[in-house]
Amino acid sequence: MDFGLIEFFKCKIRNPKLKIKKILHFGIPTFQYTNWGKAPNLLITRIKIVADYIEAKKSRLKYYQKIPLYYQTKERKLVLYKPAGKTIEEVRLEKELVPGKLYIKQEDKIKAIQVIQKVFNRQLSEDVRSNNPDKVKETLVNIVQETLAEPRSGSLEGVSETVNILINEYTKDSDVIKNLLIVSKQDYSTVIHSINVMAIVLGYANFIDCSLYDKKILGLSALLHDVGKTKIDTALLTAPRKLTDEEFNEIKQHTIRGHDILSRCNFRYKEIATTALQHHEKLDGSGYPYGITNIEQTAQIVGFIDCYEALTNDDRPYRNAMSPLKTLKLIKQDVQSDKFSRNIFETFAYSLL
Repeated sequence: MDFGLIEFFKCKIRNPKLKIKKILHFGIPTFQYTNWGKAPNLLITRIKIVADYIEAKKSRLKYYQKIPLYYQTKERKLVLYKPAGKTIEEVRLEKELVPGKLYIKQEDKIKAIQVIQKVFNRQLSEDVRSNNPDKVKETLVNIVQETLAEPRSGSLEGVSETVNILINEYTKDSDVIKNLLIVSKQDYSTVIHSINVMAIVLGYANFIDCSLYDKKILGLSALLHDVGKTKIDTALLTAPRKLTDEEFNEIKQHTIRGHDILSRCNFRYKEIATTALQHHEKLDGSGYPYGITNIEQTAQIVGFIDCYEALTNDDRPYRNAMSPLKTLKLIKQDVQSDKFSRNIFETFAYSLL
């Protein structure tokens, strides 16, 4: 059997000899029933089988010195290939064996992500110092993609160092953050959007002369504000059309799911989880998920800039990305309707000059 996640909820099995087909669900190999037969119904309320192993990316193998690696034999058994404490190069020389695929245990996945985060954060520091905005953005994308592959406590905290690097370098050279927004906008995604929002938020934080403490809270809150979208069907997030009311209601759930994820993490700042929950709320009570009017300041700033970034960068089938000036004119209407803070709007507009 392939190594992946199998989940069935309240499925009616009518045939004990069911065939299954492999599909991709949120990038995870998943299996579904494809034939139903005529046998008596059997209601399964929930069956969940989590595989013990996951395939390791070849580009990451050289970094897994502290992570055991396994390979699959001809008998489809997984056996130890590289123990913890040895490099992949040492083992290849010893065994004269280079399997096509190597695996790590599920229990080691968070540890593996933490290893890669440290590698990419070191690379990020070098990229920033080399004044190469394309490389900085590429490395940032790698960090965020790796982190969102397993968005839970143990992995999400790793981006704290990422934000620290950017904040520290920003104090030396203000162009570091600005250059992030100049590089190519191809392959726009939740990852790119989150990085862009973080970059704009840090620029705003610098303009209003925030303390380093507040900059870190704002940067992390911005980078992780959409983490709940990892729990939303990718097909909905990338649908090349306007969504139905039912589909949009499902997407709205990313705020609650993001808050649930971040609340279980070991961040020192409650604002990070609160921002994930409140960044789509509006001051007049017309936002979601709860229609509140008492919105945390960090969530107000990130929510405003989240809206600005999406309008200026995200092409949709029913609208094109807009220029900064047209976007501000559009958002001004929401300010006049008391949806956004007038002070944040005016200060942000000046920060763009």
